[in-house]
This record gives sequence, C-alpha cells and structure tokens, in this order.
Amino acid sequence: MIDVDHQAPDPLSLLVRAYDRAIRACEAFDHAGAHEAISVLRGALELDTAASRSFDALYAWCEESVDHHDFVGAAQCLRSLRDAWRRASQPTAATFSRLRADQPVC
Repeated sequence: MIDVDHQAPDPLSLLVRAYDRAIRACEAFDHAGAHEAISVLRGALELDTAASRSFDALYAWCEESVDHHDFVGAAQCLRSLRDAWRRASQPTAATFSRLRADQPVC
C-alpha cells in the first residue's frame, strides 16, 4: 500500500528548502553554515549549459560575499533567486488567461 500522505517532495520544493537554509545561515552570520548550504546548491548543478554556469557564478559570488563577511548581500541574492523559483512554480490566473484554448501549452 502506498502512503500518499508521505510522498517524496518534488525537486522544486527541495531547491526552495536549500535556498531557505542558505538564507537562514546568512541571516545568522553563520559562515560555515552559509558555505555548506551554498555548496549544496552548487553541487546540484550540472554545468553543461550556459544557464547552469551562470547560476554557478552567482553561487560563487555568494560564497565570496560570505568570505568577506557580506552576509546581507549574499542573503539578498539568494532570496531573489529563491523567490523567482517560487513564482515560477506557482502560475497565476493571469498566466492562464493569456493562454488561448487553441494554443498548445508546450
């Protein structure tokens, strides 16, 4: 019997949680925790596209910011990225209203 109440989280939820962990560490001025959390984000990347390399560069900047004790800057960057992923995962009614019934979604 499958327990539907305990399904594995979807990848986007895991990504948002990783961002939350990194942001909390930055807000706590926790150098080691911030580095570890950002490393998790970097480690999840497959550096085979320009987009993934751009994310890696952003994460590297966040790590450098933490190394220079700019926890606020790193947290702001990470928060912006996290919020963008959240918005992308939650289409609004306006998103659906722009789609016409005769248009393919993909």
